[in-house]
Amino acid sequence: MAAYAALVSLMNIIEQIQHHPRPPISLYKKQVESLTKKVTFLQDFLENYPPERNHETDALEILIADAAQLAEDIIESHIVNRILTQSTTSHGENITSFDFYQRLWDAIEYMDLIMQEVTEKEVKVRLPKHSTLSDASSRPPTSNCGNTMVGSEDVLMDIMDNLTGQQSNRQIIPIAGMGGIGKTTLAQNVYIHPLIVHHFDICAWVTISQNYNVREILLEILVCSNKKERRETLSTISEEELGEKVYKALFGRRYLIVMDDMWSIEVWYKLKFFFPENNNGSRIMITTRLSKLAYDLTVSRGIEINLLDEGESWNLLRQKVFGEECCPPRLEGIGKKIATSCKGLPLSISVIGGLLAKSQRTLQYWEYIAKNLNTIVNLEDDSRCLEILSMSYFNLPVYLKPCFLYMGVFSENQEIRVSSLIKLWVAEGFLKPISGKCLEEKERRTEMAAYAALVSVMHTEIITFLQDFLEVYPHDGSQEAYDLPVGSGMQLMPQRM
Repeated sequence: MAAYAALVSLMNIIEQIQHHPRPPISLYKKQVESLTKKVTFLQDFLENYPPERNHETDALEILIADAAQLAEDIIESHIVNRILTQSTTSHGENITSFDFYQRLWDAIEYMDLIMQEVTEKEVKVRLPKHSTLSDASSRPPTSNCGNTMVGSEDVLMDIMDNLTGQQSNRQIIPIAGMGGIGKTTLAQNVYIHPLIVHHFDICAWVTISQNYNVREILLEILVCSNKKERRETLSTISEEELGEKVYKALFGRRYLIVMDDMWSIEVWYKLKFFFPENNNGSRIMITTRLSKLAYDLTVSRGIEINLLDEGESWNLLRQKVFGEECCPPRLEGIGKKIATSCKGLPLSISVIGGLLAKSQRTLQYWEYIAKNLNTIVNLEDDSRCLEILSMSYFNLPVYLKPCFLYMGVFSENQEIRVSSLIKLWVAEGFLKPISGKCLEEKERRTEMAAYAALVSVMHTEIITFLQDFLEVYPHDGSQEAYDLPVGSGMQLMPQRM
């Protein structure tokens, strides 16, 4: 993935020099043509190499990244040297330029050697192109099932009864279960249910997580509670003043506050004073992985979500892959085997289902997925879930991997302005330069490509578990980690590429 990003970045700088009205340096036409040809060849290789054999290209990817970064460093260094030596004689400039062209030819020859290795590897593989997210025209039709729930219908009705029951006192309703079991999905389906929307005067959803910020939580509740409030106007208000505003906004109203992903009871102790006891049926719904926390929060029983059985697992997988269509008989047997290997965990089933839905519906590929699942089936629950998430990540098209990992610079549940994100992706060089008749046409096409990439990333099931994937998965020490090359003063923790 670092290799692909380096190639795109190199092509971006060449394009910028070529189309600049007053370029800081000049490039030999033959060098530009040679670099463009080699970069395009290497990009095609990385894009089309079968995901199931990606581990075979690790060493090559490091060489490709080194070669692309070397060429870019040579070009950028020469630009800096020209700026610094503008006051020198033309003779001195000629010496500098000669050295630059020679070093750039050396970098091109280095790419030639790598291309020879790539060609040898392609000859050994000779497999048909693998269908991925980038193959939009050949992708089988899928149904957007939204927050699909299987096996939780009774639990949903139980929660609805608790939320709309006759008890007038403010009540806490905790939903407990392991990571990936569907707590948030269940809570979301309850939260948007027409009966709930009609029953409560105010509904607010906040994500707590391990590294919570009380001020941000109060701010989110206030904005949800009072549509006239704007974040910008509340930026200078203290935490205590925010709490008072929240209390006033909720006072006398029947409210539902959903606190998703709570890890510590301490946050409840800090927030509970801002939730008035109106004796009108107000409710606090909390999701947590910790059963003890759920028990400590309420004197009444909490709601524990159980794993899916084999039949429910297959139903969920089938819905994720085929939507309203029928599963072809040739895939049903291996499909049930895949569903069983997910051990009843809805997130794992959804991730694998999303992967299968966007790939070729062939017995060979499904058997490959089943084989990979067999190697992790006996791991602990969290480890198994993260390994399944990694399968989805490594099967992303190579050009989407840096776009996906870049999302890690944002806080969990943070609202991201689409236009700003696309500008960041383009600035970082994650997208191929797109030709156009004029600058405006080129920018428009690049923006369209960025929107297409964003849609693909957001339709990836793994995006819902991004923080866990970024925070936990890279630290098992089984592979070397590399830094994702991001600029703008931002840093990402080391990620596997």
